[in-house]
This record gives sequence, C-alpha cells and structure tokens, in this order.
Amino acid sequence: MIRKTERHTWRKLKLGINVAMVIATLAIMWLTGLASLRITLDELQTRADANLAVQTAVLERLLDKFRLLSPLLARGPDIGQVFDSNGIPADPGIAAIAAGMSGAEEVWLMDPSGRVLVTSHEGVPSGAIGDARQIPRAFEQAKRGQLGRQLIPGTPERLANYVFASPLRRDGTLIGVLAVRVSLDDVEQAWALSKDPIVALDGLGRVVVTNVPAWRGNSFADIDAGHNIADLLLPGRLELLLPIAGTASYHMELTEDLPVLGWTVRTLVDVEDARQRSGWAMLVALLVCVIAAGGIWLLIARREEFLRQERRTRAAALRLERRVKSRTADLRKANAMLEQEVREREQAEANLRLTQAELVQAAKLATLGRMSAALSHEYNQPLAAIRSDAEIAGMLIDRGRASEAQANLTRIGGMVTRMAEIAKTLKGFTRKSGTDIKPVSLRQVIDEAMLLLQPQIKQSKVKLGLFLPEDDLIVKGGRIRLEQVIINLLSNALDAAAASPAPHVRLHLRQEGEDAVLTVCDNGHGIDEEAMPQIFDPFFTTKDVGAGLGLGLSIAYKIVHDFSGSLKAANRLGGGAEFTMRLPLADERILAAE
Repeated sequence: MIRKTERHTWRKLKLGINVAMVIATLAIMWLTGLASLRITLDELQTRADANLAVQTAVLERLLDKFRLLSPLLARGPDIGQVFDSNGIPADPGIAAIAAGMSGAEEVWLMDPSGRVLVTSHEGVPSGAIGDARQIPRAFEQAKRGQLGRQLIPGTPERLANYVFASPLRRDGTLIGVLAVRVSLDDVEQAWALSKDPIVALDGLGRVVVTNVPAWRGNSFADIDAGHNIADLLLPGRLELLLPIAGTASYHMELTEDLPVLGWTVRTLVDVEDARQRSGWAMLVALLVCVIAAGGIWLLIARREEFLRQERRTRAAALRLERRVKSRTADLRKANAMLEQEVREREQAEANLRLTQAELVQAAKLATLGRMSAALSHEYNQPLAAIRSDAEIAGMLIDRGRASEAQANLTRIGGMVTRMAEIAKTLKGFTRKSGTDIKPVSLRQVIDEAMLLLQPQIKQSKVKLGLFLPEDDLIVKGGRIRLEQVIINLLSNALDAAAASPAPHVRLHLRQEGEDAVLTVCDNGHGIDEEAMPQIFDPFFTTKDVGAGLGLGLSIAYKIVHDFSGSLKAANRLGGGAEFTMRLPLADERILAAE
C-alpha cells in the first residue's frame, strides 16, 4: 500500500514537472525573441541614426550654399549695372553666367511689379518661367528687404524646387528682385544610395524630397508605408509580437528636425532582418529548452534507475560487509609486512649511499697513494733547498753580510708558500665531498688538479697540453668531486701515454651551446673493443694487478651523471683514447653571489 501511494505521488510530480517545463519553455522563447528583437533594433537604430544625420546634412549643405548666393549676387556691382536708368536690362546674359558658375537651376531678375526681365534659361519667353506668381511669398519678402524663401512643391513626375529671393536696390530705391531657383534633384540622387526610404516633410506634412519618387508631393499621412515597429514594443502591446513571423510589413521610423526650414526628415528602416533574427533566436531557445528538458528527463530516469540500483546495492553491501570483515585481518597483516619491507629497503638504500661515499673516499685516497712518491719528491726537493739556503744565510749573517742573506731568505719564503699551497690542495682533496650542487669555476678546478698532478707529470715525463678558452666556464656541480673526476681522467691518460715513444696528453675545454665540454685525449694504445662496454663498470680495470682498483672511471661516471652531465669514452683515429665530459653551464652572476 505504501509503495502504491509513492508511485501515485511520483506520477503527479512528473505531471507537474511537464507542465512547468512547457510554461518555462514558452516564457524563455518569448523573452529570448523580445531580447533579440530589442538588441537588433538598437543596432539598426545606431546605423540608421548615422545615415539619417549624413543625408540630412546633404540637404542642409545644398540649401545653405544657395541661401547665401542670392544676397551676394544682389549686392554685386555686376548685377546692379544690369539695369539702365530706365530699368531696362543692359546685359541679359549675366543671369546665365551666374547660374552656370553657381550651379543653380535658374537665376532670374524681376522688376518691382513681378515681371521677369532676365532669366538664365535662353530661348524661353520672358515671364514664362519663375515669375512672381509662382513665388508670391518669396517675392513679397524680398520687396520688404528680407531674404525670400519659398518651396515649389513637386509631383511624382516633377522634382521639387526651392527659391531664394533678394531685393535689388540702387541708391536706396528698389529696382527689382533677384531670384535663385535650386533643384532638389542632387539631394534625391544622394538619398537614392540609401536602401531605406527617406522623406523630407514640410510643415503641412507634405513630402518635399524623397528617394521614393511615387511619394513626392503627397501627404505623408496618406502613404501606406507599413506598420511602425515601435507600436509593438509599447507596454500592453507585447501580444502583437506574435504576428512578427507573419507577412505584415514593419519598419522603424527615425526623425531629424530642420528648424531653419521648418521641415522634418524621416527615414523608414526595414526591420525584416531583426524580425528574422528574433524568430531564429526563439527557435534556438526552443531547441535549447527541448534539449534541457530531455536532459532533465534523462536525469529523472537515471534517478529512478539509481534508486532501483541502490536497493540492489544495499543487499549486495550487506553480503560484502561480511566478506570485508573476514579479509580485514589478512590485509592488516599484509600491511605490516609491507611496512617492514619498506623500512628494510630504506635502510638498504642508506647503506648503499654510505658505501658509495666510502668508495669515492677510498678512490681519492688510492689516487693520493699513487701520487705519494711524486709528492714526496716534490716536498724533498724544496726542503733540501730550504736547508741549503738557511745554512748559507746563517753563514752570511755570522760574517756580517746580512743584506746578502736577504735573497736566500726570500727564496726560502717562496718555497714555503708553494709547499703550503700543495698541502692546502691535498687537504681539500682528501676531505669528504658533500652532495650540494652549485656553480663551480672549471678553470679553478683544473688549476687545483694540475697542482696535485704536477709531480706525477714531471716524474712520467709526459708532455701535457692545456687548451683553455679566454673566458672562464661556470658549470653546475661540486668543486671537490669535479676535481676528482679531472684527476682520474688525467691520471689514466698519463699512465696510458707513458709507454709511447713521444708521450703526450691534451686537455681541451670549450663551450658548445648551453654546455661546457672537456676532452682528455692521449696517444697511448687505446681501449680494446671488448673492454669498451665495461669501461665504466666498478672494479673493472685493464691495468696490472695492484696498479688500480678499477673504481676511478666508475666513480667519475657516477659523479658526472649526478651533475646532469655525461661522460663518454672512445678511441681516436690516430691512436689513443679520448674521454669527453659534458656539463650544463650555470649563471656567472650566481657564482659572483656565492
């Protein structure tokens, strides 16, 4: 009974959801169409306002140009001399010249009674064009000394004209009236470029100028120009938006006033594109709502399936819970074993790192052991010289020749300084190296390595050539560990070249891109091809028993790779071996800060 009630409640809920979605869809469509229509109409209005301002300016510029023409012509000396003392025109062609130079449609002169005396239209009888009967208001205004203005309305077949009239005076006496007739054809030609209808209305609402010839001369109220879209956007008239998708014609009406003329310029902007966009927006809104409704129903269906699955899951969960409890104890035991194994592995890694450090130290001590004989000779020689110079200096002092003993004491000080420098380098080399990586000067490392190897070089009588760049190269590494690498490479090269008739070893240092490259080559017998793959293995050596532990190259290879570099071995074409070490460069400014 409870489940039946739940199903009935769920059906009522789904029905309510359906009704709500339909209402929401209609509301969203309505609001979307209205918003799209308003946005598009705003864009159309912006463009239409700009176009209306331009076309209105065309009309104003034309009339302003000829508004000043008639007073200027009436005041000119040439026009005043046209009439003789009896009021008879002396030069009838001056009106045609004035019309031709100004671009006016017609220029004519009338006597005070309104009779035409001179006209710019040749071959036309006097009084047939532009007499006072056609422009009575402008004629009377001119006779009163004002600028006369009058519109000559047009018809669908005839263009409208505008007349400006000015008085002609001689010695303060009115002798005639000069009139300039302007055709509004140029304005209509400019307006013809606009796709939307444009009309200029006089104070009576009559169409004066337009780019629709059939409207010329008619009352704008009598013209069927379609419906104004503004009526549809008024409050309380939103129900009229529904016919937008129909066949009714709608337009947007924009107005610009010409207060000087008392005219109004209007443009009727076609809003069909806005209506279509609004319709498409409503269609898109409908599709979005349908997709959203489908998604909602999919979620509802998934929820029903989820509830059914949840009931099945609960039953399965009860079964799994019992199985989990039985396996939890096994997992705890397995976790304890894994933790113990992790601790053992960590201890093994710590022991491995300690062993590696001890091997590195042992290799350094082995290197020092190999150099001990040469170092002993290097110390014994200056000690003997110090003893001899000290005895001589004592003898000279006993004989009262202390000034001559100064040279012996100076030599003794120099040899003591050199021995101290060798002892300092040995002390730093035997110290356990750290694991820090920082900028190191390769030139300093090479100099210290050469100081330690100098006795061995002298004893082996191998010619050593150093080829270093002018600028120091700064790499990322550790000074003592890099010193050990270079000593191992040079020591091996000295041993390999010792058996050659003219032994020599060369050390090249250069920069390639963002790396420093150090090459050590000799002219010995080279490396056997069978031994090449194992050359960097620990405890592998090609020397005689007791001559080496086989750790030097292995430790050097490990040190260089710790510094993100590489160490490679190869045989030279002319004989001998070549070892190439490549390390990334560091910023010299960091070294300066150090």
